[in-house]
Amino acid sequence: MDADALRELSRRLDGYRKSTDLGSGWDRGVPGDWLDALLEDWRAFDAHAFQLRLDALRQQRAEVAGHALHLVHAEGRGPSPLPLLLTHGWPGSFLEYLPVLPLLSDPGGHGADPADAFTVIIPSLPGYAFSTPPPPTGMTGRQVARLWHQLMTKGLGHDHFVAHGSDLGAGVTAWLARDQPDAVAAIHLATPGLAVAPGPRTEQEEDFARAVQDWTAEEGGYMHEHATKPATLAVGLSDSPAGLAAWTGEKIIAWSSTRPDGSPAFDRELLLGTLTLYWATNTITTSLLPYWAHRHLPGAALPDRDVSPVPTAVSIFGGERVAFPKPPRELAERYYNITSWAEHPTGGHFPAVAEPELLARSLRDAFRPMRHRA
Repeated sequence: MDADALRELSRRLDGYRKSTDLGSGWDRGVPGDWLDALLEDWRAFDAHAFQLRLDALRQQRAEVAGHALHLVHAEGRGPSPLPLLLTHGWPGSFLEYLPVLPLLSDPGGHGADPADAFTVIIPSLPGYAFSTPPPPTGMTGRQVARLWHQLMTKGLGHDHFVAHGSDLGAGVTAWLARDQPDAVAAIHLATPGLAVAPGPRTEQEEDFARAVQDWTAEEGGYMHEHATKPATLAVGLSDSPAGLAAWTGEKIIAWSSTRPDGSPAFDRELLLGTLTLYWATNTITTSLLPYWAHRHLPGAALPDRDVSPVPTAVSIFGGERVAFPKPPRELAERYYNITSWAEHPTGGHFPAVAEPELLARSLRDAFRPMRHRA
């Protein structure tokens, strides 16, 4: 990571000017005392040790259709590892998959069957971490899926593979299944965001539609800002580490499931590493662009009632501090060939972090029948 950017980070953290305190609760956004503690921890964060942890990973850059893509690549340890593509979302990064990486690539070393090994590929979305920026208008999930297909087939030589995604990554993975069914043997989605059904709706779909409306009114302001005026928001987030920590940290805490003691199941060190990665690579601006692209570019939305033949397993993870509306299975069946559906009370928006064992087991179970195809 850029040493000048880290020195500038330290300087700006030391010069942080506190905003007016609006109370200790989360109802009006990030509490001042929580942010003060986070920034104090960030001042003490060992960026050198973080860099050494990153250096221990097998990282690559691949040129695909004019884009320089960063990826983490872990060879599977087993008799016939299955290629598995993992796609993150916002405000995450490739870092969120590191807790589950050894469980997937080396199951025999973690008490599971070596026959379930995966060769794991974790790319950074365009404009995230060490991947180069997309165009100023961003890229839709469908456009990213085309890059991923080329990366996996032409770049890495995997003619057949399986894929998992959450958040924005679920949308990318959905388009992979729809557009590349000859290459994608199966997909797994973690709590995918689904559009409200246009109608007629079942009772469960009506309940979901009302829940989405309520959630959007109370919690969806960030998404509207990303999708309409990302450049304006990005000025503050790029210039102020406190602003970056508040904007992304609040969502990470809200969307994480909680441990029995009430703490978020998103380790502090991972949160600080994520913030450092965004700051050092100066990618918070470009990380907002998928929302703008989805709202403004044609053909971004997955079509209703046009189901891909690719087998699709869905895991609904819950337990977030601020719960997401959970889609009913019949709504998902408008978009996907659902072959497996599971609902879990924990895991939240970041199941690879909160419940790595559960996610690893879910992926092994979902993709085991497909191993002969890939």
